[in-house]
Amino acid sequence: MSAKIKIALIINEDFSMWHFRRGLLSALVKKGFDVYVITPTGPYVEKMESLGLTHIAIPMERFIGPLADLFLFIRLFFLFRKHRFDIVHTMTVKPNVFGAIAAKLAGIKKVVGLVSGTGFVFSETVNLRQKVLRALVCRLYRFANRFTTRVWFQNGEDLDIFVALKLISRNKTLLIKSGGINIDEYSFETVSEDSLHKLREELNVKASSVVIMLISARMIVSKGIKEFLEASKVLADKYPQAIFVLVGPLEPHSPEAIPQDVLESYDAPNVRLILTFRSDVKELVAVSDVMTLPSYYREGVPRVLLEALALNKPIVTTDNVGCREVVDDGKNGFIVPIKNHIALADAFSKLISDESLRREYGNYSRRRAENEFSEKEVVRRIITELYGVKE
Repeated sequence: MSAKIKIALIINEDFSMWHFRRGLLSALVKKGFDVYVITPTGPYVEKMESLGLTHIAIPMERFIGPLADLFLFIRLFFLFRKHRFDIVHTMTVKPNVFGAIAAKLAGIKKVVGLVSGTGFVFSETVNLRQKVLRALVCRLYRFANRFTTRVWFQNGEDLDIFVALKLISRNKTLLIKSGGINIDEYSFETVSEDSLHKLREELNVKASSVVIMLISARMIVSKGIKEFLEASKVLADKYPQAIFVLVGPLEPHSPEAIPQDVLESYDAPNVRLILTFRSDVKELVAVSDVMTLPSYYREGVPRVLLEALALNKPIVTTDNVGCREVVDDGKNGFIVPIKNHIALADAFSKLISDESLRREYGNYSRRRAENEFSEKEVVRRIITELYGVKE
């Protein structure tokens, strides 16, 4: 690049920016971009700044609040007008909507977005609240995307929905499957045997145990939590060596929240409940024998399944948007119908009973990570195709 490009990346939490976009941030800094990251303040800000970028803290509520959203829009407008970025890259719904409008009004010439998954709003409408919310978000997206230069989608189904609903014109869309995974960072060579030994002790699993693990960023119904726990009950007597581990924080404010007492009602000798945030996700994935995500939430491409691919794990997931992207059924795992704990248990059974099959599927997973989901290739496409910057 002849002139330094000033870019702002904005998302609703520092955790996601650090964990899911760190490779992109590092690449931008190394390539000579003047990088600004806009998120609420949090424990990962200092880590991001250590990459050589500038962080700007701005409050951002996850859930809809008219007054808070108005203040967010005003703050972003004045921030963009002050800094005159060459590119603004928005991520998640509120930045995608309010950020795109504010950036264009502030005179930013290139505004790009990321739809990493359509989530709760675009799932099957089951109640009036959800229908009203979906109608509102559609109107906002339809208006905001008048001002975007291009929008990156992580799976083709989400892209097609946006086009079909006329939320964006197809010529503004870009399909890059997933945010990619750093296949050097996520490999067994980077996980110490000591950390795995400590985790096995913490989980109280024997060397002969087969660990089936579900890691979710949120304990909500549509992640397939109950189906996972019901499957553990089905298999308890037949496979006493199988240990079912559920990891993730409670989400009390979500309309899909699962109460703690409901989760604890499934407590049994073959179940381990870790109902809190964990920073050692890579090690948890590594200690598992089978990874699962029986989701019917509208995923992008779930990060935890990419980590499972890179760490040589067989995967059982659902025939669901985003999830099916990572599994070749019968080659590195199984794809089962959504909301079907019997089918889920049957898939688990095949892997629990066959160690050589787990190894074969795990090796195939690693090859898929290397060939199809390498973060380096994803970052290259973001810079050249989304940002339109020549290498």
